[in-house]
Amino acid sequence: MNDTIVVNGKTYHQPMPANKQLQGIDVAEITTYIYNEWGGEKTITDVKAVKKILDTCEK
Repeated sequence: MNDTIVVNGKTYHQPMPANKQLQGIDVAEITTYIYNEWGGEKTITDVKAVKKILDTCEK
């Protein structure tokens, strides 16, 4: 992310660095946790969907 973001009323202007060590399964597990714990959903993020998105990111 290279844009401005506001979190809890505080503005941040720093770019978010990539974490190239994360694999598709790691991202899927993190998003599953976030959606279920914070979003109130009962879903599992598909690793294949994550891989498809990660493949479009800059390496």
